[in-house]
Amino acid sequence: MTATAAAPSVRTGILDCVQVNLALLADRRNGPGRHLALGARLRFRPRPGPDGLPTVDPPPQEHLREGAALVGLRPDSVAHRAAARELRAMAERAPVVYAVADSYDMPWLPYAGRAHMEHSFLVGAHRDGAEVEDAYDNETAWGPARPGRWTFPWERLPTASFACALSPVPGYQAPAPELSVDDPASYVEAYATHPDRLAALRRLTAETWLLTRARHLHAAYREHLGERLDAREHLRGWDRLTATAFIAQRRAERGRPVPEALLPELASLLTADREVFAVRHHRP
Repeated sequence: MTATAAAPSVRTGILDCVQVNLALLADRRNGPGRHLALGARLRFRPRPGPDGLPTVDPPPQEHLREGAALVGLRPDSVAHRAAARELRAMAERAPVVYAVADSYDMPWLPYAGRAHMEHSFLVGAHRDGAEVEDAYDNETAWGPARPGRWTFPWERLPTASFACALSPVPGYQAPAPELSVDDPASYVEAYATHPDRLAALRRLTAETWLLTRARHLHAAYREHLGERLDAREHLRGWDRLTATAFIAQRRAERGRPVPEALLPELASLLTADREVFAVRHHRP
């Protein structure tokens, strides 16, 4: 069984794979637009990542915990290394379970059997098995991933690195926008000097995807609050950079030269974030 999963209000194209299913629950429980609060904090604080390269991708459980607080939800009954049997028991106790697992083991995604990454999904108990819902929306190297709802035998579910129920937090107040951008020099330098150019480009493709969606989400939240934010051209620049990084990766995989402007443009956009997204006025 398949069907469109995303709530009409959820802007799936500006959310990452951990945020997107949290966004569904936020809007369903609190009304249209609540999910945009996931973009309240725009940060550029790289941490050590795969292949000795820095990354802006936070650990999934930390990412969920912070995102849930921003939209007024709280993770409850957190289980680690939850196999299908435990997911079923959780889903029979709660209306829906939020889980994160390896995309390689998710039969509803183009990544299945092809690529490993931490990815979220929702699961509920259905009379025919596990009802999986995933609002992820992205073009991948193996075809499009689109929002949907599927029913699988419980044993086909991947083992979740963690799973939880999410409950509302009383007294919610919309978070104020925040901006925190570190100096990008060492981040860009790490990608420029990494000895494995293909590994660096593959990682950079993922990084620019995350960076671009985060900036679109932050701008959407500021506009949702009523702020006039002059960021349209800057966001177009981030969109172009994401496309350039993907093309550069594909060219490198074929042994062809890559655009020399990629990393200088990344540094320029990160530097410009401070001015474009400076928090000057906020209407609560």
